[in-house]
Amino acid sequence: MKSNSPVKKHHFWILFGLVPLFTLIAVFMVSARVGGKIAARQKDIADATKGLEGKTSPKPDDLLRELDKVALEVEKKQVVLHKENWDRQKTLFVWPGSARPGTSKVFSELEQKGLKFGDAIPDLTAVFGEFQRAETYQHEFSSLKLNKDGTWTGTGTGMADLMTPTQFDGGWQNVLRHVNDFETKVVTKDQTWLILEDMWVQRSLLSGLRSVNTEVGTFDRVKYEKNGTVIDDPASKTAQNKTQRLFRSRTWELALELVNEGASVRITGKLTNITDRLQLMGTGNVMTLNVWLAPGGQPVPFKIGNEYLPGKGSKKTIKDAAGNPLVVDANVLDIVPTAEHVFQAGSFDPSKLELARVEQVFDIRTVPIKRIDALVLGEQGVDARSKGRPLLTPLFVKEPEVPTGDGMGMGTLPGGPMIQPRPTDPDGTIGGTGGGRKQAGPLAVVVSDGNKKRYLGVTEQVRRMPVGLVVVVDQVHMQDVLLALSNSPLRFQITQVTWTRFRGTLAGIGNVSGGGPNDNISIGPRIGSIGGEFSRPSDPDDRGPRGGRPVGPSLPPPGGTGLPVGPSGSGNPGGDAPAAVSDSQVTSGLVELTVYGVVSLYERYEAPKSADAPGTPPVVPPNPPVPAPNPNLPVTPKTRRRIRA
Repeated sequence: MKSNSPVKKHHFWILFGLVPLFTLIAVFMVSARVGGKIAARQKDIADATKGLEGKTSPKPDDLLRELDKVALEVEKKQVVLHKENWDRQKTLFVWPGSARPGTSKVFSELEQKGLKFGDAIPDLTAVFGEFQRAETYQHEFSSLKLNKDGTWTGTGTGMADLMTPTQFDGGWQNVLRHVNDFETKVVTKDQTWLILEDMWVQRSLLSGLRSVNTEVGTFDRVKYEKNGTVIDDPASKTAQNKTQRLFRSRTWELALELVNEGASVRITGKLTNITDRLQLMGTGNVMTLNVWLAPGGQPVPFKIGNEYLPGKGSKKTIKDAAGNPLVVDANVLDIVPTAEHVFQAGSFDPSKLELARVEQVFDIRTVPIKRIDALVLGEQGVDARSKGRPLLTPLFVKEPEVPTGDGMGMGTLPGGPMIQPRPTDPDGTIGGTGGGRKQAGPLAVVVSDGNKKRYLGVTEQVRRMPVGLVVVVDQVHMQDVLLALSNSPLRFQITQVTWTRFRGTLAGIGNVSGGGPNDNISIGPRIGSIGGEFSRPSDPDDRGPRGGRPVGPSLPPPGGTGLPVGPSGSGNPGGDAPAAVSDSQVTSGLVELTVYGVVSLYERYEAPKSADAPGTPPVVPPNPPVPAPNPNLPVTPKTRRRIRA
């Protein structure tokens, strides 16, 4: 039955009007509720953020105390290291001539004042006058003088003299930076300190190189056995033999024996090459050893004649007493006794003499470091590590760092760069690409205002200077050179090392063939007596291991070595004479070693006078008490503490 109700008849239109209305109301209600939740959440986040603003990096009091302790330890360690390094270097930083009594009163007085690097100098006029004296500044480099007859006179105590027989390429004046002429104008305070610093650094580097020669030439006393019987043992209290001992260096083994001959004593022995390579005996085919006989303070020269000894493992054939062939070790030499091996005992009883010490006297043929070709200080781009880094001046330099054009401002001294390139070396550096060496020099030999920029880093405690050097050295001793530089009191930090085969020539290293197997040519008069002060040789070329001339020894006259030479290095009559060693064989094991590095020069250390003195770290109690909070004080955020690295 059909309904006539108007609601049912028009329900579509009714719903069409109500549904959108209710939907709109629902949308408004949902939006209002969600927006309130979001606003409430944002308010909570803002409140939390505001509460954390004053609590950034909170640290408990225990941690703050530990940080104070660490900071204190760092400051203490810095002071300790400064003192230790200064103690190692303070003997290097001395005024010229101050170590030699009576040579410079002015410099001795300045030495006693204990001036720091860059301090004001009381009387520059007096200092300049002392620099002009050869006995002070010049003698720090060399105190030898070449006479017209070709001989050398002087004490030979300069830094270049002590390197003998190691040569300098072109003479030490061409390698070492120094002032060759002060003219008439007085030097400034800054120039004086820079002159001294050049002298200090070069002397220390040369001392390290000299230690290589000294160490290689030193013999140590070792255990001596014959046919299974211990003759002498330095580690034993019972097996001690004063007249028969065995000494060993890195190259040689030497068995010596003292034989009493009335009021005299004869030294006999056997020499063995303990290396795998041929070893030369020395210039003129003579090896010279200094032998100390106790009691007595001076060594006696013990000379052995032969051209060379082959390496261990080599053999040779000789004839025995019956004329039969006998194969023996070629690296062993029975020393031929001569009249030159007999020494007067003087006031001592020959039976109580003792073989105390042995040291080899080097010449240009046997010295490990043959030649020093370059030594550069404070140059920009000395090595690849410092190339492009700006160099700094000392802290005490205040005036403009521009070259004046007249060197040190002393009359007509030449100015310009410290190093003037040679025609074959346009860039004037000592280190080339590909490991090749480039010679530095000749030096302009002045300290100009232009070389005040010489450091990679400068602080109140230390100055770091780049350096570079080139040496011609036996390749087996390259590591010795690097080790000696690393052990330098200057704290030499090696940054780059290159080497190449040496293909040049060395003065005085040429071959002089020996005499025949039965030649017995005198080596000259004996020197002094065992009991007294030994007189120095009249020959100016024979100055011992540390004396001498600035260049290598002169060649002996041809036709003889001065000592009997045995067959094939045996030292015994009969057989074939040894073949001469060519110049190329002598130099075949040499290399040009280039070393770059940075040296650290420490300022004079001064101990704090009191706990309140500047630079003294504050004293912190081991466990400082923590104060109780005061409720009446406002609460403020804790101050953030930082420790600078």
